[in-house]
Parts: sequence; structure tokens; C-alpha cells
Amino acid sequence: MEENSNDTGSAGDLIGTITNQRNPGQSVLIRYLRVENAFVTEGIQTHLGVKEILIPAHLVAIDFQLIGAIVSAILERISLAQETQTPFAYANRFEVLDKAYTLTEYGEYMKLEWE
Repeated sequence: MEENSNDTGSAGDLIGTITNQRNPGQSVLIRYLRVENAFVTEGIQTHLGVKEILIPAHLVAIDFQLIGAIVSAILERISLAQETQTPFAYANRFEVLDKAYTLTEYGEYMKLEWE
């Protein structure tokens, strides 16, 4: 996936997009959701049939590039599973650069948090 910034979002809440390099028709928007004080994906459900991801703003403030890389890696795994017609499930827990993260169900989202 390739990250692209984009400042033409509706109501000023669109932060950017992540586009699948192998399938450019699959773009996922990143929006700021004020009600949750979090960033959310938009397009994972539409393109890949699994829940969107919610990322609390405090995680993004700590390291924007790292969170973008994590979301991009997750999207690659979802896309690969779809292309190979294999089941996909979000990992409950994973590590990146010696830091543990979790993905838990949070309403219509999968909420990304660190331990």
C-alpha cells in the first residue's frame, strides 16, 4: 500500500488515503472522527469486507509514520487474503519495534491500542 496525503476531504476531516499498489482501485481513506477523538479508516469494509480500523488520536500524535505503516501492513494482509481467497481475521495482539499493540472490537470498528 502507498500512502497519499489529500486535503480535499468533506467537512475538513479527510486526512489522506492509502492506495493498494497492486490494485489501485482499492483506496482506503483516513478520516478524523471528532466524536471519538480518533482516526478511522473508510473503505476496508467496502473493498475487503472486514471492519474498519479506529486509531485513537494519542497514538497518532506519538508517531504518525509508524501508525501509517501499521495500517498499511494490515491492509496488505487483508488484500492478500482476499486475492488468494483465504480467510482473514484481525490479529488480537502483535508487536512492532518491540511495542505490543492490540486490535479489539469497538462497535463497528477494530480499535488499535498499545499495551
